[in-house]
Amino acid sequence: MNILICANDRPGHYATGPNAWLQRLVKDLVTNHGLNITTVFLYKGKLKDCPTITYFKSEGLPISLLKEKNLPYVADQVLALLKIVKDLDITVVIANLLVPAYYATPYLKKAHIPVIGVMHSNDAFYRGVIEKFIKGKTENQLTVSVSVSEFIDKLSHNKSSNTQLEIIPCGTPVPQIKASHDETEVLEVVYAGRLEVEQKQILKLTKAFCDAAIQDSRLRFSIYGSGTAQIDVEKIIKEKSKSNVNYMGAVKPSDILNCLRKHQVFTLMSDYEGMPVALMEAMACGVIPVCLEESSGVNEIIEHGVNGFIVKNRTQDYLKHLQLLLDKPELQRTLSQNAIKTIEEKYSSFITHQRWITLLRRFNNQTVKPLRVPNRIRLSGNLLHYGDNRKPSLKEQALRQISDNWLKIRLYVRPRARLRTFLGYEEKP
Repeated sequence: MNILICANDRPGHYATGPNAWLQRLVKDLVTNHGLNITTVFLYKGKLKDCPTITYFKSEGLPISLLKEKNLPYVADQVLALLKIVKDLDITVVIANLLVPAYYATPYLKKAHIPVIGVMHSNDAFYRGVIEKFIKGKTENQLTVSVSVSEFIDKLSHNKSSNTQLEIIPCGTPVPQIKASHDETEVLEVVYAGRLEVEQKQILKLTKAFCDAAIQDSRLRFSIYGSGTAQIDVEKIIKEKSKSNVNYMGAVKPSDILNCLRKHQVFTLMSDYEGMPVALMEAMACGVIPVCLEESSGVNEIIEHGVNGFIVKNRTQDYLKHLQLLLDKPELQRTLSQNAIKTIEEKYSSFITHQRWITLLRRFNNQTVKPLRVPNRIRLSGNLLHYGDNRKPSLKEQALRQISDNWLKIRLYVRPRARLRTFLGYEEKP
């Protein structure tokens, strides 16, 4: 069985749960379980600045590379991906956060190569993937869809679909050294993840941290991560310089557990989530989750008052629960122990990786046919929310050329306009 996992990377792309999961999963399955896995990366920017590719190279894990600058259109990316599948005699493809991997599905299925899609979130992108590649035309339907949460799995259900549905959270290692909850005078709170406004609502989270720290000096907050809102995050913190809030920068997946265990509380204030890797990592360290209520993975893993808290708003209810933990150290220790137990019983990397091995071994004896790589890929239907850069049609290219060169065309077809331009006159409107 030759497995191809599809992913993407770019410079500074540290604070992403799916890539942290990818690093841990592939290393474990290749090194400890002997699976034959190649990971193909569609990357942008300088190769040396792509963190996940750098990690794979340092660990000697097999990779194949596609440069987005050389393949700007999805159709060309699909062709390049199919050629890799053919050259490497791939028998199973895992479409993980890579648009061309989903669009390659009908060509792979014709060769009896199963395609496993990974659904990391319930955002607009994945809702589009579900509609097109699970509930859509039969030839486009994934062989298996792996959702990281029960909520996403429910979104994927469709009686007329042939796609098999599985639930496998990304999971996390469980470290030996855990967070300390002996200190009662100060409560250390942490956020780790992407610094983005969409979904993560990082600016609202930063303001909530600053406001809480001003209201109660016993609270200290740290923000780890990178993203498009980094400058705005630092600006908010600077404007409220008297608050105990600090931006700590981005952290490699290999170092994040060591950073998290220095805190007592972990907070997410996202609009929506899949099953957040950072949340599982924090709970594995015994860091208590205090997160904003939302409809997906957060509500599945946190049992309010048992292994953490789910709060109703970013203001008073949030502050009230932080102060409750400050005033009741015994409650801190109980919630911390229950958080660790939750991960050990359901969400550890050991458990989730075993479930991936079981899934992949279904295709151990898969007999594939020779893969036919077409000369041209034709894409149709609605665009996915991002990454679906379609090649313009000949008509669209012609219209774009006309638009870009309209003045030259106008001067060519109107001699008087050419003369006026030469003499420096402007035409009256």
